[in-house]
Amino acid sequence: MNVLAELKRRNVIRMAGLYLVGAWLIVQVAATLLPVFDAPAWVMKLVVTFLAIGFVPALVVSWIFELTPKGLQLEAELAWEDQDAPQATRPLRRISDQMQAPAQARATSKRIDRLIILVLLLGLSYFSFDKFWLARTPIAAPAVPAAPVEITKVRIGELLAVLPFRNRSALAEDAYFAEGIHDDLLTQLSKIAGFKVISRTSMMRYENSKLSIREIALELSAGLVLEGAVQRSGDDVRITVPLIDGASDVHLWAETYDRALTTKTVFKIQADIARAVADALQVVLGPADAKALRIGSTKNIRAYEAYLQGKLLSALDRATPERFTAALALFDRAIALDPKFSEAYARKARTQLASYWFAYSNAAMRDAAIMSVEKARALDPDAIETWMAEANFYYWGKLDYAQAEAMLQRVIEKAPDFAEAWYARALVARRDGRFDDSILALQRSLVIDPANTDSIVELRNTLGTVGRLKDAKVQDQRLSQLGHAQPTHAAEDAYGRGDIAGAWAAIDGPNDYYAALPFRIALASRRPDWIEQSLSTKLWPERLRQFPDYPEAHALAAAEALLVMGKSEAATAALTAIQQRLSKQKNPYPGGWSSSSSYFYFPCDLPGMLGNLAGVREAERDYLKNTPRDVWSSLDVVTALALAYARAGGPEKALQHMEALNKLLGPVSFGSFKTNPGFDSLRLHPRYLVLAQAHARWAVQESDTD
Repeated sequence: MNVLAELKRRNVIRMAGLYLVGAWLIVQVAATLLPVFDAPAWVMKLVVTFLAIGFVPALVVSWIFELTPKGLQLEAELAWEDQDAPQATRPLRRISDQMQAPAQARATSKRIDRLIILVLLLGLSYFSFDKFWLARTPIAAPAVPAAPVEITKVRIGELLAVLPFRNRSALAEDAYFAEGIHDDLLTQLSKIAGFKVISRTSMMRYENSKLSIREIALELSAGLVLEGAVQRSGDDVRITVPLIDGASDVHLWAETYDRALTTKTVFKIQADIARAVADALQVVLGPADAKALRIGSTKNIRAYEAYLQGKLLSALDRATPERFTAALALFDRAIALDPKFSEAYARKARTQLASYWFAYSNAAMRDAAIMSVEKARALDPDAIETWMAEANFYYWGKLDYAQAEAMLQRVIEKAPDFAEAWYARALVARRDGRFDDSILALQRSLVIDPANTDSIVELRNTLGTVGRLKDAKVQDQRLSQLGHAQPTHAAEDAYGRGDIAGAWAAIDGPNDYYAALPFRIALASRRPDWIEQSLSTKLWPERLRQFPDYPEAHALAAAEALLVMGKSEAATAALTAIQQRLSKQKNPYPGGWSSSSSYFYFPCDLPGMLGNLAGVREAERDYLKNTPRDVWSSLDVVTALALAYARAGGPEKALQHMEALNKLLGPVSFGSFKTNPGFDSLRLHPRYLVLAQAHARWAVQESDTD
């Protein structure tokens, strides 16, 4: 028997074609609809598996059965339809059936042909709808590398590096949009449990890098690298995103999105990228994550654009008063365009709190942040952005470390590899005096975000403060390898070590973050020429001389300089004038005892320099009674109180504070007393000498090589 002819007669070949075309159509429709219902990735895999398994049984059924007007019938029954018929009639029936079988087969063939044509038409209709309606292409764009069909699997837990998106728009001002899309994508992906996404601060150093993908991946220990390019033309946008294996430089997935510029477009792209990354990492993308990515928190594209700009301007690693002011205006614009934009309220709150914390504005800004936090909470109480805003409020606004820790714990439980939350948690633990916890949290943050220089600087500062200088030097080397310019930190570190000449040599201009640093270094040198330079507009410009909560910053420093240089009468006159100005204020010390005060002045400084012992005691009582717990800030407060008592004639109280600081931090704390001229009256005191000897022994131990 001719097998091929028999397969054709029984319509097995036609059935194979119908099955394959139908399976393809089912897969295409499933790929579109399953994400809408937040179906996990395994559902799609299950559909494909069942279709593949069903292919052979479908062919077997086609061989055994025939489709007739009576339904499916066994092929054999068409030849011997009635086995129980009388023997005499069976030959006649067999001859009749043999005549009808070919006709029946031909009829079945026609039915299958019509079904194949129908399925093909449905497939073409779907293809046309997907490619010509959903994917309009108004923008000419460069060619996109072909994407392999199958995504190579990589090990679970590998880092994802998202390179800065290239701006391919004709207008240079659209660069902010490309940068904003990149920043927001990083933020959203980093919130997904199972993803370890290197943060923006690490990735921006590769903005114009000439390194290859493989070299970047090796430098960051990243298993996956995502590139991107954004081309905008009016109200249309093209976004190209390839996902690349960091080790082999092989493209795992790529897509080009040509769409009308809407938030739906942007959020769908984020969701598609998340699915591709999840597949590559063999991570199941939870329904809540998929829904949050796809929907976002606004449908107004103009509000979203304003939000992106504000978010970029409010980045803490580039903070200035001007940037924060502009960012707040943009968040207000986003909120005006969409009053239900929860993320805009949350980011506005965080910027308001940062502005207060960095002394760019007064306590009124902190109070205004309360309303922003409450609005974000009302609109989206379970969003990570809302929780981060609440954590910042408890931390910066109320110094309530327990509540701040609780909010950050919620964030980390939902997004275990959210580096920003680990970084914030480290700072909270440090304020709470849990220095070991702070160091561990910073190290955890740097596992996810290895090139984040802010985190490295904070880790180094924390290690140095608790006396782990060798470990701190390792972080210095790390910063150097990353090309991090740190003349400001070099000066501060040298000053902390007592290397006054080295600290002065490291100063190369004004310090926007710590305006008084050049003055502190010059004061420790006791050199009139350095002191004079440190107070000049060259090193302490007018814009850094007064702040809302610290109006007498420069004036108080100038008076202290007179005191150290032995010009007692002039110093007393200057200090008295400051006291008179402050006495006219309703609140003479708006900055109070906050952590920012360490860069300016505390309420005990003025009475200490005036020799007013009673005033120093009153200031100390105020601190103990009214200041929330803040161990990290208290290091500076205790030093300031010790200095004030030493100047005002209270040596025993001064030494008591010095010994308390030594108990908390160890001998390293003596470095802040060693070079300060205000402690000259204590240099020969027996208790002072004990502290000095302990510091000397510790310094020798720290200088030993392993």
